[in-house]
Amino acid sequence: MAHDYPGMVKARWVAGVLALLSTVLWLNHTSLSAIQMPAPLPVHTVLETITIVIFTSVFIVCWNAFGGARKKSSVILAVAFLCTAILGLMHAISFQGMPGFPDAADMHKSLLFWLLSRSFIATTLLGLALAPDDSDISPAQAYFVLIAGLIATAGWMMTVFALPHLLPLTYVDGEGQTSFKIACEAGLIATNLFTAYQLDKRGKAISGSAGPNKQGERLQIERAPLFLAATLLAISEVYFAIYADGNDVFVAIGHVFQLMAAIAIYRGMVAVNIHTPYASLAETSQNLAHSAAELSTERERLSRMIDTAIDGIITINESQSIILVNPAAAATFGYEVGDLMGASLDLVLPERHRKVHGKHVQQFGETGETRRKMGGNFEDFYVTGVKANGDEFPIEASISSQIENGKRFYTVIFRDITERKVAKEKMALYHDELTQLSAALQSIREEERKHIARELHDDLGQLLAALRMDLSLLQRDSVLTGKTQQTINSMDQLLLTSITTLRRIATDLRPRALDEGGLYFALQTLQKDFSQRHGIACDLQANEEQLALDDVRSTAIFRIVQESLTNVVRHADATEVQITFGRTPDKLSFSITDNGKGIDADEMRKSRSFGLVGMRERVKAMHGEFLVDSQPGEGTQLKINLPLS
Repeated sequence: MAHDYPGMVKARWVAGVLALLSTVLWLNHTSLSAIQMPAPLPVHTVLETITIVIFTSVFIVCWNAFGGARKKSSVILAVAFLCTAILGLMHAISFQGMPGFPDAADMHKSLLFWLLSRSFIATTLLGLALAPDDSDISPAQAYFVLIAGLIATAGWMMTVFALPHLLPLTYVDGEGQTSFKIACEAGLIATNLFTAYQLDKRGKAISGSAGPNKQGERLQIERAPLFLAATLLAISEVYFAIYADGNDVFVAIGHVFQLMAAIAIYRGMVAVNIHTPYASLAETSQNLAHSAAELSTERERLSRMIDTAIDGIITINESQSIILVNPAAAATFGYEVGDLMGASLDLVLPERHRKVHGKHVQQFGETGETRRKMGGNFEDFYVTGVKANGDEFPIEASISSQIENGKRFYTVIFRDITERKVAKEKMALYHDELTQLSAALQSIREEERKHIARELHDDLGQLLAALRMDLSLLQRDSVLTGKTQQTINSMDQLLLTSITTLRRIATDLRPRALDEGGLYFALQTLQKDFSQRHGIACDLQANEEQLALDDVRSTAIFRIVQESLTNVVRHADATEVQITFGRTPDKLSFSITDNGKGIDADEMRKSRSFGLVGMRERVKAMHGEFLVDSQPGEGTQLKINLPLS
C-alpha cells in the first residue's frame, strides 16, 4: 500500500462528503422524482458542452505532452478522450436526442452515444489505475493509433445513426429506460468503483510507467483527482440509472456529478502538466545557478592547477596566437606571462622552424586527431624552443586540439628536457664505450687463446711427442726387467693421455680446423666431438658455401655455437640439439634449438648469466639481432641474424 499524502486525504474527504450527500438524495428520491425541470435542453446543453470542452483539453495536453515527445500511454489517453468528446458531441446533437424530447428513436440513439462515451472514460481511467508498462512510440505509430480511433468512432457513429435497430434498445416509448441500459449503468458503476479502489492503492503520482517524471519524456498524472473523478462518475451513473424521463431532476444531478468528474480529470492531467513546466522552470533556474557556481569553482580549481603546474602549458588559436600561458611556460622561455599573452607562437620557436611548424600544426588540425606526442625520443628533438636570450633547448611535448564555437584551439603541455638529453647522450656514449671495450676484450681474449693454443700445440705438444719417442726406444732395450718394463709402459700411457688432453685443451682454446679448414669444418668437428663426449644427438644443417666468412665473423659464430652447446650440457638436460644455418645475399641467419627443460624468464634476467650476455655482445658487435625463445618444459631456441654488408 502506498503512503498517503495530503492530496489523497482531501480527495477521500470530498468523495466521502459527496457520497453522503448522494445517499441523502437517494433516501429522498421519491420526493425529488416529483421535481421536473421546465427547460431541460439548455441545462443539459451547457453541462454537456463544458464536459466536451474539458475532455478536448485533456486530448490536447495528452497528445502534445511536453513538446510532442510521446509515450504509448499519452497517445492512448489522447485518442480515448478525443473519441469520448466526439461521442459526447454526437449525444448532444443527435437530432432531438436530448432528454426531454419524446421521440423514442432519437432518444435511443442519444443514449447509445451516451453509453459509449462514458464507457470510453471508464475504460481509460481503469487503464491508468492499472498502470501498464510504458514505452516510446514513434510519430507514425501515434498517428496510426489516432486514425484507428477516429475510424472506430466513425464506425460507431454510422452504426448508431444508420442501424440503431441492430443494437440493443436503451429506451422504449412509454416505458423509459430498458433493462439493458440499466445493466450497462450498473457495469459502469462497478468499473468506476474498482478504478477508484485501484487508484487509492497506488502512489502519489502515476504515468504510463513507473519512474520519475522528466520534461519531454512522460505525462505526469496525479492520482488523487482521478480517484475523486472515478468516485464521482460512479455516483453520476447511479442518477442516470434511476431517472424516469428527460425532465427528471436526477438527470441534471447526474450531469453535475459528471461535470465535477471532468473537472477532476482536468485537474489530474491537464493542470498538472500545464503547471509542471513552470514549476520546473524555477527549479531549472536554481539548478542553473547551482551549476554556474559549480562551474565557477571548477574554473578556479583548473586555473590554480594550471598556474601551479611544473610543466609548461600554452594554448593557441588557429592563427597561432597565444591565448593562455601558465607561469611555468613563461619561466621556461624566460618571459613574463604578460609578455606572451596575445603574442605569436613564433616568438618561442627558432626562426628556421617557424614556417615548417605552422604547416605542421595546420596539418595536425586537419587530420582530426586530438592528441599527439612530440619529442619523445632523445635522438630526435625536432621540437625545439628558443629562450628570450636566444638559447635553443629541446622540448618534450604533447599537443591536443579541440573545437569551440566552430573555432579550433591547440593546447601544448611541454617540459624542458635539456638535462635528460645530456644524461641520455652520456649514457649512450658510455654504452658505446662499454660495447667497444667488450669487443676489444673479446678480440684480445681470442688472440690470447690463439697464442696459448699455438704454444701448447707447437711447443709443449712437440716436447711430449719427443719424450714419448724416447720412451719408445727405451722400451726396446732387452736388458730391462719385467717390472721396469711395466713402469715404462705405464709412463707411455700417461704421456699418451697427456698428449690427448693437451690437444683437446688446444682445440677448445682455438680449433685448428677453424684456421685450416674454415668455419664449416670447425663446426663439423665441434658437432662430432660434442656428440661423442656427451652422448647428445647433434644435427648440423649447413654447407661450406653458406659459412664462407671472414675470420672475425667465423670466430664469433663458432664461439656462439660453442657457448650454446656448453649451456645445453650444463643446464638444458636435452637429448637433441639442432643447428641450422640459412643465408641470403645480405644476411646470415642461424638457430640453435634443443628439446631440454627451457629457461625461466627470471633465469635469463640474472646478472650471472654471462653465457647469454657474452653471446649477445658478440652479436651486437657484428650489428646483428639476438633472440631467445624459451618456455619452461618446451626447450630453448636461439635465433641470430647477422648482416653481411
